Amino acid sequence: MKRKILVVAAVAFYSTLQAQNETNNLDEVVITATKKEQKQSQTGKVVTVIDQAALQRNIGKSLTEILNQYAGVFTVGANGAPGSNQELYLRGAATGNTLLLLDGVPLQDPNMISNTYDLNNIQPDQIERIEILKGAQSTIWGSAAVAGVINIITKKSGTKNISPSANLAYGTYNTLKAGVGLNGKISGFQYNLMYNRISTDGFSAANDAQGGKGFDEDGMKQNAFQANIGYRFSPAFSANFISNYGYFKADADAGAGQDDFDVKSKVKNFVNSVHLSYKSEKTAIHLVQSFIRSDRFFSNDSTDIGPLRLNPQASFYTIWSENDLRGRSVITDLYGNYNFSDQISIVAGLQHTAQKTNQTFESISNFGPFDAVPIHNDSAKVRNFSGYASALFSNLSGFNLELGGRVNHNSLYGNNATFTLNPSYNFSDNIRAFLNISSGYNVPSLYQLYSEAGNRDLKPEKSMNYEIGVQALSSDKNSSIRLVGFKRDIKDLITYYSDPVTYASQYINRDQQNDYGVELESNLKIAKLGHWINNITYIEGEGENDGVKVKNLYRRPKLAWNSAVELNLVKSFKLTPSVRVVGKRTPGTYDVGPDPMKSYYTLNCNLAYTLVSKVKLFADFSNITNQKYFDAYGYNTRGFNLLAGVNLSL
Repeated sequence: MKRKILVVAAVAFYSTLQAQNETNNLDEVVITATKKEQKQSQTGKVVTVIDQAALQRNIGKSLTEILNQYAGVFTVGANGAPGSNQELYLRGAATGNTLLLLDGVPLQDPNMISNTYDLNNIQPDQIERIEILKGAQSTIWGSAAVAGVINIITKKSGTKNISPSANLAYGTYNTLKAGVGLNGKISGFQYNLMYNRISTDGFSAANDAQGGKGFDEDGMKQNAFQANIGYRFSPAFSANFISNYGYFKADADAGAGQDDFDVKSKVKNFVNSVHLSYKSEKTAIHLVQSFIRSDRFFSNDSTDIGPLRLNPQASFYTIWSENDLRGRSVITDLYGNYNFSDQISIVAGLQHTAQKTNQTFESISNFGPFDAVPIHNDSAKVRNFSGYASALFSNLSGFNLELGGRVNHNSLYGNNATFTLNPSYNFSDNIRAFLNISSGYNVPSLYQLYSEAGNRDLKPEKSMNYEIGVQALSSDKNSSIRLVGFKRDIKDLITYYSDPVTYASQYINRDQQNDYGVELESNLKIAKLGHWINNITYIEGEGENDGVKVKNLYRRPKLAWNSAVELNLVKSFKLTPSVRVVGKRTPGTYDVGPDPMKSYYTLNCNLAYTLVSKVKLFADFSNITNQKYFDAYGYNTRGFNLLAGVNLSL
């Protein structure tokens, strides 16, 4: 299988060099790389932009399904049962080493093991574009930005006074998706309001390996609301308010391969942010105040536990449990930039972050009642204050440079610092080479510190990151190819350890983790028909503790390939068949199944037809050949499924 993938990759690479192609233009403006609007040709950062056209090409898919199609991104749970945990790995790094942003606001949930955010709460219909920024970005963005940053940029106002929109779709598993929106611009006032509803019967989260056990379906109901409201007081001064609310209830199972008829989860996330901006010809100043509330509740009232119902001797353990988790984050970010000239500028800022959490767990089993030591926010809290600055030199006879540093003071760990050195050189308007040497850090989560397995002696993870690459454009500048090599070395990696004799478990620091890999991205123009989009990622890595090395990129493929052909067969009709190939993986420490995990592929196809200028019909076919595969042993993934619907924009 691996040999076949490499052959196809070689063919794709050769075709890329020979054909006209179209992908991210080097003159496209991005904001995540430096917290300043900047053309890609003027930065050496590795940025991938998922624009509105790409989102429309993937209409009907979830956010993590869309992200999974891009180089270096692999999400376990993206194709699992509705409401499944989403384990996002960027370039093979652990889940807590990728920082998620919503319009530049860090999304972190102190209730989660790795302080990550549940991407189930963000709907693609509410997104204008996504910027994936790779490599260590702790100098600009702080903790967790070890492998990179994913900035989800929401839809803002339209150009008319009032523009309503709506969408409706129905598909496999009795899935119903609906949404309504209203946006507009009246003088200096602008607004965008959106509501989305999802309801699905789903399928069993746990895999029935032996068959015939009657595992029940695990469904989900979700509501998501987003509001973007802004006002421009003058050409220089504006204010913007963003509110994102997500709430879903989902069924779950007892564990890998273990059905349960009454495990429930309720997840609520509320993100509010106020953004004040001042912009003049040379100066920009931003003040962003954000409040994030995360509530998660899990219950298991096992009066009708699956295995027990079928076999009274099969279950001896938990018959009732409740887990209540409540987290709060408050983030203040004051930053700005000053342009000394068209070629020299500086970006600087101050950031303060405060997090706290309350967590309780109670259960009753055949061994009796159990109350875990509660985590209270009077002790389970942390504050971090940072100052950062970067000098930007652009187009100095083709040479570009970012040189920056950040100093952090953490209420638990004291002081540390990071830096960025990022030169690039434009040999011409068509060819760019770049180098990135940067350090990163990631502080332990409150869960890793204060839970039953918590360890208050944990140290922050520290990393060194290296990138080198080249990007080339065709003569018309509408096409490109990018090749990137990267290496990441982490010291004091935080990991979960269970003693093989006593079974006592605790979070510990592993000595080091060393990962490296390569990415190739292209997008080929096929005459006047459309585009052929490809990306290939290869990753290797191992950890070391007390001189013992271990291959520990669990559940993460060494090799992954995504390919899609967007065909404009007629003016109003688009056909986009695609294939996703995932190579062999090492199972998780406690996963039960063959090692390595088998490689797999899925074939998919998206159809879109513009009935009239404001009405679009679509159908999304996924896993057309109905492949049976696992991203985590014991948990099901979707077989063949279809979602079809209509989008209205008036």
